[in-house]
Amino acid sequence: MWNGQRSQFLLFLSWVAGVAFLAAPAAVRAQEPASVIIVFDGSGSMAGTIEGGRASKVAMARDAVRRALPAVNPKTRVGLLTFGHRRGDCGDIEMLRPLEPLDAQRLGDSLERVNPRGRGPVANALREAGKAFDAQSGRRAIVLIHDDNDNCQQNVCQAAEELRRAGITVNVVGLGLKPMDAAAMACLPQVTGGRILNVRTAEQINIGVEEMLRVAENENPQFQRQPGAGAARPGPQAEAVPGAVPPIPADGPAGIYLRALLTAGAEPIGSPLHWTVVEEGKPDSVVFAGRAANPYVAAAPGRYVVEARDGPIVSSLAVEVGDKRPTPALVVLNAGTLTIKAQAQKTAAPLGDAIVTVRDAGQGGDAAGAPVAVFKGGEGQLLLPAGRYLVRVEQGAVRGERAVVVPAGSQGRLEVPLNAARVLLTAAGSETGPSSEPLVFSVVEDDPDAPKGRREVARSAARQADFVLPPGTYHVVARQGRVEARERLAVGPGDVVRRSLNLVAGRLALSTKPAANVAGEPVSYRVERLDGPVPDVMTTSRASPTLVLPGGRYRVEGRYGAMNVRATRDVEVKAGQTQQIVLEPQAAALKLRLVSGGSPIVGEVLWDIRDESGATVWTTGQSEPGAILQAGRYSVRAETREKRYDRAVELRPGESRVLEMTAD
Repeated sequence: MWNGQRSQFLLFLSWVAGVAFLAAPAAVRAQEPASVIIVFDGSGSMAGTIEGGRASKVAMARDAVRRALPAVNPKTRVGLLTFGHRRGDCGDIEMLRPLEPLDAQRLGDSLERVNPRGRGPVANALREAGKAFDAQSGRRAIVLIHDDNDNCQQNVCQAAEELRRAGITVNVVGLGLKPMDAAAMACLPQVTGGRILNVRTAEQINIGVEEMLRVAENENPQFQRQPGAGAARPGPQAEAVPGAVPPIPADGPAGIYLRALLTAGAEPIGSPLHWTVVEEGKPDSVVFAGRAANPYVAAAPGRYVVEARDGPIVSSLAVEVGDKRPTPALVVLNAGTLTIKAQAQKTAAPLGDAIVTVRDAGQGGDAAGAPVAVFKGGEGQLLLPAGRYLVRVEQGAVRGERAVVVPAGSQGRLEVPLNAARVLLTAAGSETGPSSEPLVFSVVEDDPDAPKGRREVARSAARQADFVLPPGTYHVVARQGRVEARERLAVGPGDVVRRSLNLVAGRLALSTKPAANVAGEPVSYRVERLDGPVPDVMTTSRASPTLVLPGGRYRVEGRYGAMNVRATRDVEVKAGQTQQIVLEPQAAALKLRLVSGGSPIVGEVLWDIRDESGATVWTTGQSEPGAILQAGRYSVRAETREKRYDRAVELRPGESRVLEMTAD
């Protein structure tokens, strides 16, 4: 038995990849080098630690990438993209290194710029990585290294489907993912034909990153040749029958013919498994390692340990290889197959976007353990160890569960119906464009135990929201900025309800036009509803925002600079119209100087500037301060250790004034 640390770790990590029958690698051009983009999580959660680690997750992941890069083929094109590391918002995505032949030093140095900040736009980061492959041929793959699900209201599974259509494989290294997050992320490798490894301790990170980079650049993951290993190729083919397992030819070349049986005495199965062949007693002497269906391995005479694994299934066998005839390696998996169909209860139609999770139920069958398989789709076939399982199907806010027993050698089928309705929402009159507020749909239900008697059950930022809900009565809401529309509706089993919610809104475009000699200061706005049922105030620091607002009267206050410069306008916002407001602040630039004998005093001076009402608008200890102030009359006081000096000054709009006060 190959019992080295690497083998044990990889066996443990492969639990999420239990859907062996569903992955199908895209065709690639063998003569072209592979292209791999590392998508590296720089969000705030990466500053935390993982079990057994003293350093942060980001530091350990950076080190793991540096360690793994030397093993990558120098001809492989490798790029680096990261997210959440600069501003920390949902648009914080940066391509640190373009796709280019591997430069391990530069790529490793670029990772040093990644410091955890804020949110994690995983889905959009993957989309941006996908765009970088546009000009590349050959095998194209992404290695995502992260520790959390997307928290920017984006659908990771939808991004996976876009990448699959582009011929891009996604391999995932999860850093201590929570079970729910691991289940949500499983559709990435599931849909694209990649793998997911969820590392749980510090010592596993290096092995996990190395493994995923190796898988990503491998041109044919079913038949991998290890350094110094024997050749691996599909076994000699019998008559081409779909699903048939080729027989082992009696007169075939010497070597090992790998076959897997569900139970002793059963027929071999034709599904790809991950095979490892090592010399007995030499766990580091790998003859073959790769994912394949019934491969043939050319091996010299001697004793070998053959291991087959797939998700939670691990089984091994010792074989003696001669030099004259084929050596069959019939590995008994003690497993069964289970076909799971997620379907609508009313119509029995398959639910193509359902998430199916299979958990080990142990002996009792009630308490579910860790997931052993996760996939997305209406139907999937799993290879599972003999035992008891809980199967959960989720689509939107609807879920269903079934308990099932999988005997060794069985080929079972399980249908899980969901009693669900579908609600499709659009918004009429909503504003679009780069300056528009985001459009958000939500579904709320009455709940006497919740705050304000209602509870939100679903939310979407898509232009057309698609909600799957249990039958019942709901409030559906469309909201854009301060504009909101809602409707109460009831849905029954199997219903498909379409609604267009009317957002009656206007647009308010704001800008500021200061005098040329005082331009360049930061601008912010305060917008207050004057005729609303309740006070409603919003603020923004964008220089020229366009706000989507309900019709009504508003007071707009523009704040210019850091002092007291204000410009105020009242405006009527009308539905369907755009109001453009240009504020012209009445500002002046004032610079202060205290002189003695014609020369500025360099020592400590405390300045105090007050407006006509006597309110202090500016206090500073700088020797020669300058600021932008509202035009008007001020009293200026300069105070040294020895004496106090007062002076009145009037500032005109657009004026640049130097006020010298004499200390003689």
